[in-house]
Amino acid sequence: MFIALLLSVRIISILSITEEDFDLVFVQALWRHGNRAAQYPYLNDKFAENDWNSIGSGIGQLTYKGVRQHIDLGESIRKRYIESGFLPEIFDEEVVVFRSTNRNRTILSAKANFLGMYPKKNGEEIKLPIIVLENYGNDCINNVMCKCPRRDILQNLAKDLDEYKEVVEDQSTISLFSKLSKVAGETIHAENFWRLPDTLRCEKQNFPDSFEQRTPCYSEELLEEMEALNTKINRFTSGLYASPEKPNRLDIGKEIRKLRCGPLISDIFGRMLQKLDCIYFQNRAGRSSGCSEKTWKMKYYAYSSHDMTLYSLLTAMGLEDLTSMEIGSWPSYASSLFVELFIRKQDKNPYFRIIYRNPSSSYAPTEFFNLTPLIPKCHESSFCHLNILENVFKEFNIGMPIWRHGDRSPDGHLNNDPVDPMRWIKGGGGYGQLTPEGMEQQFILGKKLRDLYIETGFLHNFYDSQQIYIRSTDVNRTINSAISNMLGMFSSSSSRPGVDYPDIEGWPRGFMPVPIHSSGPANQDCVANAFCSCKRRNALLEIAHEGEQFQNYIHSEPYIRITSQVSELFNNTFTWDNLWKVHDAVMIQLIHFPEAVHNQSWFSENFFEELEELERPSKAFVSGLYDPPIVKGINVRREILKTRGGSLINDISGRMRTKSTCARNSLKCDSYHENLKYFAYSTHDHTVYALLAILGLESIVDGPEKYGEWPDYASDILIELFHNSTDRSPYFRILYQKNINHTFEVITPQIKKCEHRQFCSLNVFEHYAKEFRPDRPIQEFCQTPPGEDNRIATWINNNLLRRTEPSSASYNFEINLISLILLLIIT
Repeated sequence: MFIALLLSVRIISILSITEEDFDLVFVQALWRHGNRAAQYPYLNDKFAENDWNSIGSGIGQLTYKGVRQHIDLGESIRKRYIESGFLPEIFDEEVVVFRSTNRNRTILSAKANFLGMYPKKNGEEIKLPIIVLENYGNDCINNVMCKCPRRDILQNLAKDLDEYKEVVEDQSTISLFSKLSKVAGETIHAENFWRLPDTLRCEKQNFPDSFEQRTPCYSEELLEEMEALNTKINRFTSGLYASPEKPNRLDIGKEIRKLRCGPLISDIFGRMLQKLDCIYFQNRAGRSSGCSEKTWKMKYYAYSSHDMTLYSLLTAMGLEDLTSMEIGSWPSYASSLFVELFIRKQDKNPYFRIIYRNPSSSYAPTEFFNLTPLIPKCHESSFCHLNILENVFKEFNIGMPIWRHGDRSPDGHLNNDPVDPMRWIKGGGGYGQLTPEGMEQQFILGKKLRDLYIETGFLHNFYDSQQIYIRSTDVNRTINSAISNMLGMFSSSSSRPGVDYPDIEGWPRGFMPVPIHSSGPANQDCVANAFCSCKRRNALLEIAHEGEQFQNYIHSEPYIRITSQVSELFNNTFTWDNLWKVHDAVMIQLIHFPEAVHNQSWFSENFFEELEELERPSKAFVSGLYDPPIVKGINVRREILKTRGGSLINDISGRMRTKSTCARNSLKCDSYHENLKYFAYSTHDHTVYALLAILGLESIVDGPEKYGEWPDYASDILIELFHNSTDRSPYFRILYQKNINHTFEVITPQIKKCEHRQFCSLNVFEHYAKEFRPDRPIQEFCQTPPGEDNRIATWINNNLLRRTEPSSASYNFEINLISLILLLIIT
């Protein structure tokens, strides 16, 4: 049945798409070393070191058979990638790169593989490649058994799982361990059991003529029994446990798989993205400025590794059952995987394909077998879009959210208002409250975020207070937006009665109260509220208004006409800084009480459009977006943005830097920051806009033709932090959703200093944070008039530049950096 399924899926996929539609641009190979000697002979073993020396180099070493296997593999690789013209006929160490774990058998396998790819010709001397090596215990990319205390703890916890106990505590297992202990002359248990079938298997393969004579205890039935048990234990080691039986139980298997699969997947995917950067964003010099010479030239990267490492990649892709018919259910000697990166000719989109080679396999119909149709989310296609691999990769990233609240009632009452204040009863009643429509918008947004971060395995399926922190301004509509958003993220299907909420009659089923934090009154919260009280900002605006751009605006015919009209209509004085109140009220009334507005003699579509066109520049001005930015010698754009978004971007930047430090060195990370993965800001349109403006992204809200427009209800920015395992550096990516009717789009390439890259160095984000960092604590900064803000410059001027006598005093300047942690999503 399994063989038939493989063949039918392959036939269907081949008919749907052809290789001619794609250009191969990069290949990453991963193979297991060749045939080796036993690693841990048992005490009563009759085979000695000298026996293994005769066919190789001793215990645990590659045998001559293993060398031949990898020469054969190299020859097959040559036919596939060199003779086809993809790789150069003559070895180029910048194009073809080899990496190996620091073990003789994998290093020698890599060298033998190379000899198959590039055989000696005409008596020429062969120059072997430089093989990249890492310390074996610390190489968590190529060695799934690297030092990892967290994995060890999880493996110990797994011993308490019922499915584990059912296997190792079964009477037949206990009886087998007892029998094998007598044979081996040492105690055999679940942790060291694998060594015995491994040893017997190696001896039988390499000494077929004398094996049974030297091993009188051996029988085919006994070996089959051992192999069956070994397969089950190997799957447990790989984290292949069923889902938790109880909803409040940690998914131990999934956490183990993350630790075993994550570093390798991140390394492979990160290198693919670097290659795509080089391909997509070429300049006249032949490549993008962010593309290194090394990445530009490299076309083939090979990992010489172990069976467990190959299996971890298969497990990550949902292909763990592929090798179920092989010994121990892990890939056999010299089996290999090839992750191929393609560009589709028609639309230039990236695709990947995973190829498996194991000539000893009984079910692979060809030497190189395309596994891609078997990947669950590739839908039986021979080529799979790269975003499927990205979803696997995203299980190992770190993220933060910030969102705008949902639909609300108007902020206040207008004189001659067409809607009676008593009609605003939604969401608790009154002005500025989140409406049921706004709650629904945030609920939908929460479900989208669930798909991005929970369904992919990045966050737990239930609310975990150690992973998630939600911060809101101290305003009803943002607090209720956060509550609604969390309901969408943690729906009733994942909530656990009696664990997350009381299992009692009357309590809403599935409602888990998630704590929403605030930081004092909204007018004092300059991190989440861009309109916090700030005398300095007011003074800067007064200076900015002396500039030519603003003066032209307030003296324009539309400005004079519209402000005069609305001032008369609503019996109040309206200018550039409060005109938004009229537009805001009319816009919301058109949503909730359209008949009341349309019945007004003053209302027309043309009137509202003119009001909107005039109000939009005022939003840009209050945000600090003046052009030119210099007025009276002051960069009013930068200084105003410091007061509006400077605290927020530095709050985000510091948190990401701390989290990045945790990823590199857990010893420098406290438990709070180590566990935190999702930090959300529930805030306002002007706050989201201020952050976009700092990053130079303000035009994405509604396009350049509507410059100054603020984000819509439930708009969302996601700022994601990644750790690149290739260069061991942190990167960020930003996604934006205009509203719930739109999808999230990656906008990082639009950041000027990111040079069109989807994943951008965290140094770039920190550059913007530094440029717009308030010059002193924000509350003090907001009390400092423009011109008096540079304390160091003033001190130097007063104490050094004006001195006529040298001072013998010593001066100590201390810079304090407060680092925080998280992934940001701004909605």
